[in-house]
Amino acid sequence: MIQTKDLKFFSNMNKAMKSQDQIRNIAISGTFDNGQQYLYNILIKKWGVQTNTDLILTDNQQEFDQEFQSQCNIKNLYYQKKINKKEEVEDGYLINLMKSQNNYHKQTEILARLSDGAIIIINFEFYLNNEIETIIRTFLKEQNKIVFFINKIEKAFLQQNLYGEEIYINLNRIIEKITQIIQLYESDRILNPAFGQIIFGSAKQQWGFTCLQFAQLYENKFGIEHRKLAEKLWGDHYFDASTKQWSTMSKDSQPLKRAFVAFILDPILKLSQAIMNGQKDVVYQMIERIGIQLNEDVKQQDGKELLKSILSIWINLADAIMQSCILQIPSPRTAQNYKAASLCKLDKNDKLFESIRDCNPKGPLVIQICLMIPYKQEFISIGRVYSGTIYTGQQIKILGCQQKDGKNQDLFQVIVGQTFCFPQGEPAYLEQIPSGNIVGIKGIDQFIKGTCTITDIQHSIQMTPIQYQQDNLVRITISPVDPIHLTLVIEAIKQLMKLHSTISLQLDPCLILTGNTYHHLQFFMEELINKYLSNVEIKKSNYFISYRETITDISNKNQIKTPNKHNMIEGIAIPLSDNLLNQIESDNQSITFKESLKINSKNWFQNEKLKIMAFGPNNIGPNILVNKSNYEDYQHLSEIEVHLNTTWQWFTKEGALCDEELRGVQINILQYLSHADNIHRGAGQIIPTARRLFYGCQLQAQPRLQEPVFLVEIHSNIYVIDQVYKCLNNAKGIVIEEKSFSETSFQKIKAYVKGPNIFQFHDSLSRMTQNKAYSISSFDHWSLLNSDPLEDNSEANQILQDIRVKKGLSSQIQKYL
Repeated sequence: MIQTKDLKFFSNMNKAMKSQDQIRNIAISGTFDNGQQYLYNILIKKWGVQTNTDLILTDNQQEFDQEFQSQCNIKNLYYQKKINKKEEVEDGYLINLMKSQNNYHKQTEILARLSDGAIIIINFEFYLNNEIETIIRTFLKEQNKIVFFINKIEKAFLQQNLYGEEIYINLNRIIEKITQIIQLYESDRILNPAFGQIIFGSAKQQWGFTCLQFAQLYENKFGIEHRKLAEKLWGDHYFDASTKQWSTMSKDSQPLKRAFVAFILDPILKLSQAIMNGQKDVVYQMIERIGIQLNEDVKQQDGKELLKSILSIWINLADAIMQSCILQIPSPRTAQNYKAASLCKLDKNDKLFESIRDCNPKGPLVIQICLMIPYKQEFISIGRVYSGTIYTGQQIKILGCQQKDGKNQDLFQVIVGQTFCFPQGEPAYLEQIPSGNIVGIKGIDQFIKGTCTITDIQHSIQMTPIQYQQDNLVRITISPVDPIHLTLVIEAIKQLMKLHSTISLQLDPCLILTGNTYHHLQFFMEELINKYLSNVEIKKSNYFISYRETITDISNKNQIKTPNKHNMIEGIAIPLSDNLLNQIESDNQSITFKESLKINSKNWFQNEKLKIMAFGPNNIGPNILVNKSNYEDYQHLSEIEVHLNTTWQWFTKEGALCDEELRGVQINILQYLSHADNIHRGAGQIIPTARRLFYGCQLQAQPRLQEPVFLVEIHSNIYVIDQVYKCLNNAKGIVIEEKSFSETSFQKIKAYVKGPNIFQFHDSLSRMTQNKAYSISSFDHWSLLNSDPLEDNSEANQILQDIRVKKGLSSQIQKYL
């Protein structure tokens, strides 16, 4: 039962929940220490449910609620805008607000799928970095609309003593940089503060504004409609008070202040200066003209405390954020109209597609589950309802990522336990939740691995899986000291993996955990050992990185007979060209990529017939199996194409050298001779034969290892810059860019650091600079190790043997031909 004094909130929320045009699904995102938590708390405090703070909780209940709140950063808010001073309000909006966990910032891709728009926070004093670009790209990839909040502006006049024009120049520079990033992905997108896409302010002091907001204040004064006036409050627009005329140029004889400075920044700066100088009489005169009233408690304040109180009353940040979000971020009905084609692969005339596109609450049920959160020793599955309505006791089908139409693999039929919304510290039970909303479902977590689709119709549907920005490159091996605890360790890992969908587990030949980043995997291991396996003694390896296996030469033409001697396959391995390899890796997430490559591939091999049979691994990787046999063999090869593809996925996932993924390998099938009877060319004959052929060709074609190279972006105080360079030298990093900021004591450095050194670099940077420098690293490219991994005592051979030991493989590489 919901314990709250504010029942009106739930009544309003339920009403808005049923109107798909009155819902907004919004994510808050940004880089480390940029005010996400401040903004999140401000919005919840003003527009969230008022819980019963007098309620006495047991220790266990308090612990459950604290754990739930730390893992679940999804809250339901209810926003109503006042129409006039008579307190009349327009219809309210249900705001499903979400943000990444404080300790796990790699949830951006999940938030981008659940939401229709985002508030991305940019700090005024820092230049944009690689992480911000990644965040922007992630939301744009999901076709989300973005509102930008430029935070910490108060430091411009309280610490840096900048005047209005200098602040404008800095803001304009930030906006130009953001626009440049956006136009890399949406060339026609224009970012203009006049349209309400940019909020300026301070999350810590709880004030903020938009040009549109100030235009509404000045609308009557200038007699100009506020949307047109807002366009004059940004850019090169000047107002001559003597002639009462607007112009786009300042006068040489009598310079004019640009409108943004004169009508927005100057009043804020003058009021702030008067407050900080203790000029209470000036302050009272100004707030009287502004039209705000202060209570006695506020009048007793001074300094920054008074500044925060007055500005948060006059230009309230929560109001500014919500007004912009309602204006700029679409409702689920509007968003799904243009997102539907990328969300699911259905014919546009299909009724199910139409229901998803229209966000129809009366249509077939379609939900995509994106993440899990723990609650009272159970898990609640979080997803978005794209179509239909889900209710307690409903019969549903769960379709995992491996489910294929017409097959029962990764398919489960279950009954919904309970459905939840998230208005307060704990989940609140609701009997039914219609399309357009975020839902929590209890009782189905045991059937879910990663993302999945839920429906109530007979034929299968798969929502497009979430594509993460980084490959899983960081690994660690783990095992219990006492083998009797092995099952317990595996079950604990699987339970925790429900909360971390980007972590993967390999069971054979040993337990290997793989993650996106060093920090993420490190956090996962700490939580696993301290919380889930606190009573189990664990041994683990050092963190290590994933390599790739490749070839640098053409193999011999090899013919392999099946074990029954009735069939023969001939093939050859050749390295992929760099251009084609880059095209596959940059475009392989595109739905039409494979087809377009097959169509355009006539230029790949001039005047030769080419047929791509498979990509790999995971059917999209940068390795290609090609049918280059003669016309007579085409039909016979099509009969075993499924077996060849199965082998190809296996081969490209676990190469011959050390079970690492392959990259840049093409194998051509040149000839296939088969027995007339199907029974003599089944999977048991073809798969082991194809496997011997693929692995043998790889080992003949001058195999090599490739190591990952990370792009590291370092933000450092200039006083510890010598220690930063020492860390880079120790990690054998290569500096590619240096930039100093004259107005601050910060310096930015970009460098390449090879994979094996990345862990040492991150650890030593924090230690040697005493946390006065921080770094952001992301995978950039693969680098070839030139030494031969098959040559004893070579650098590559030592790396290869180290990988094989960590994976529990023998030191000898199997010979296949």
